[in-house]
Amino acid sequence: MAADPAILKRIRGCPFARGGRVLVRFRANGYTLFARRSGEPLVCLRPTGERDEVVVLWPSHRGGWQPPGDFGAVAMPLDLALQSLITNPYFLDLRQTYS
Repeated sequence: MAADPAILKRIRGCPFARGGRVLVRFRANGYTLFARRSGEPLVCLRPTGERDEVVVLWPSHRGGWQPPGDFGAVAMPLDLALQSLITNPYFLDLRQTYS
């Protein structure tokens, strides 16, 4: 699977990604967001293959990626996933700190 330019554009258009605060790369069948300053992975948006649905995955303390919470991976439309990141306190801090 190759990166979809339309999805990359939508992710890069988010407030926390504008101005290069967050780098977006297509890796391992998902769009990985990295903190520009530290290079640390922040979140992975993995497409499900159904329309524009993605699964949001966070870095695992054991390495790799894991779904948030105790209920496993949940697929959601890309816009909803991005909205959840925009309202996440960590990403909100990125937006406010570097605006």
